Amino acid sequence: MNALQYLNKFLEYLLYERGYSPLTVEAYGCDLRRFVQKHPDYLALERRTLEDYAGELCGLEHSSVARKLAAVKAFYKFLYQEEIIPQNPAAGLALPKLARRLPKALSKKETQRLLALDKELLLWRDLAVLELLYSAGLRVSELTSIKLTDIDLAECFVKVCGKGSKERLVPLGSRALAALRKYLELERNGLPDPEPELFLSRRGRRLTRQRIWQMVKKTAALTGVIKNVSPHTFRHSLATHLIENGADIRTVQEILGHASIATTQIYTSVSREHLRRVYARAFPERG
Repeated sequence: MNALQYLNKFLEYLLYERGYSPLTVEAYGCDLRRFVQKHPDYLALERRTLEDYAGELCGLEHSSVARKLAAVKAFYKFLYQEEIIPQNPAAGLALPKLARRLPKALSKKETQRLLALDKELLLWRDLAVLELLYSAGLRVSELTSIKLTDIDLAECFVKVCGKGSKERLVPLGSRALAALRKYLELERNGLPDPEPELFLSRRGRRLTRQRIWQMVKKTAALTGVIKNVSPHTFRHSLATHLIENGADIRTVQEILGHASIATTQIYTSVSREHLRRVYARAFPERG
């Protein structure tokens, strides 16, 4: 791949897998195209060059500096995880301190609306996809990679291959299992020459991340959920709802496949916000 192809692959990853808004992806793209034009040898840059780049941004608005450096850090992390570069020169690169944004989760009512859509409007496949995104908290790349043999309907588990090729077993809820059985019985079993993946197109080909993203957007529009919903939103929502319902953080870490519990701990902050709202509504007023 050339420089722009790597960049386009990264931007697709942000949009379809990470669930970034189109405006954020566009802003990252503009920043990184300028960066790549200035540093055509970006695959071989050293940490010192990135620190010099950070210094050149002095004088810009605080938020602009943070965004540009965040784009560079995320890009190099992606290149490293994809084994395009042998080490990450941007690891540990300092960012300006900004208020920490909590993951955007759906409320439980919004989740119910998205997952209760009339079967006449969606295929069983699409309902099963949505149920698995929420029930198992899957990344979209994990979902598209699941093979038919990874599903154990009897034991109610799915085997997931996550980041770094680490496998984990994730339990499935009853609604996800019911949708899967309907999809397999009524749709997938009749496909001609199907590929081994679980979720396939009508021609028996593996679904893409883009197709899953479109599916989620279509469902949000049909149900009137006005939030910026992406496949990753279901993952955030599951984690938030589990914590709110009393699940311990280690269990949530195992389900989501986080390498570090520090990544999972952000959902305890979300849950604390939930507790504050409940407390404020329920606390008795005193005259």
